Amino acid sequence: MKTTNRRAASSVTPRALQGFEKRFLPWAFLAPLLAVLAGVVGYPVVRTVWLSFHEGEYLQSGPFVGVQNYKDIFADPNYVAALVRTTVFAVAVVVTTILLSLAIALVLDAAPRAAKVLSVIVLLPWAMPRVASGIVWKWMFDDQYGVVNWLLVHWFGLERFQGYSWFSTGTPAMVAITVAVVWHSVPFVAVSLFAGLRGTHGEVVEAARVDGASAWQILRRIRLPMIRPLLVVMTTISTIWAYQSFDHFLVMTTPPGGPDHSTEVLSLLTWLEAFAQLDQGSAAAMAVVLFLMLGAVSVLYVRLNREDVR
Repeated sequence: MKTTNRRAASSVTPRALQGFEKRFLPWAFLAPLLAVLAGVVGYPVVRTVWLSFHEGEYLQSGPFVGVQNYKDIFADPNYVAALVRTTVFAVAVVVTTILLSLAIALVLDAAPRAAKVLSVIVLLPWAMPRVASGIVWKWMFDDQYGVVNWLLVHWFGLERFQGYSWFSTGTPAMVAITVAVVWHSVPFVAVSLFAGLRGTHGEVVEAARVDGASAWQILRRIRLPMIRPLLVVMTTISTIWAYQSFDHFLVMTTPPGGPDHSTEVLSLLTWLEAFAQLDQGSAAAMAVVLFLMLGAVSVLYVRLNREDVR
């Protein structure tokens, strides 16, 4: 009888351990990381959502007002204009960043011997703090002493840019800020795409060359489809960065968001609402809306990536 019980116990125990290892052991290893994420990421998000449904001043939640803060911000013409302006700005930044980065990646891929040195040079702008790069670009776009106006006048013969003030009206100011943001964003994306292109050199490309395919046909029909998942990831990251752009707008415009609110984007408007107007309830509602927008964009890109993989 004792022998039978021992055999039964010995036969059940390994199965139980296997079930525990498959179901609970991974979560046990992830528990410390999940706890840290819950404290660092989860609590601020929950706190922001909670504050968005209350009247908030000085980071304290006041009376519960429901969705009134959301109604107020969407009824505010400045917020609606900032929402449209941010979307247009993000599209311009993302498209320009991806195209320039892909061009730089192709140049690096065509010069493998100098690629290591060139990659370091390309990465230098990305290593510069955004505030510092914003100050530098503001000097470069100065109407009297800026190098941009000097180049446009003396190199391209565009006399209309003699003493041209880039930050006196909204559209030129947005163009200048877009250039600064793209300059700061391109290096990381370019080096990432270059790493992806290096992985496309293989038998498929060699077979296409033997069959007489041109370099453009190989790039369009073979190499770019092979790095399409990476392009989706880089586009997602660039979109999030563009919607969260704050430092360049804060540094390059005087006053922040000027002139006449023409360069206010969602991140800057949220900051002004929270710390200039001291209305943390409305600022929290703006932050939640931006969070939901970026979440929707991320989900869309992930689904596109899955379809490409399939």
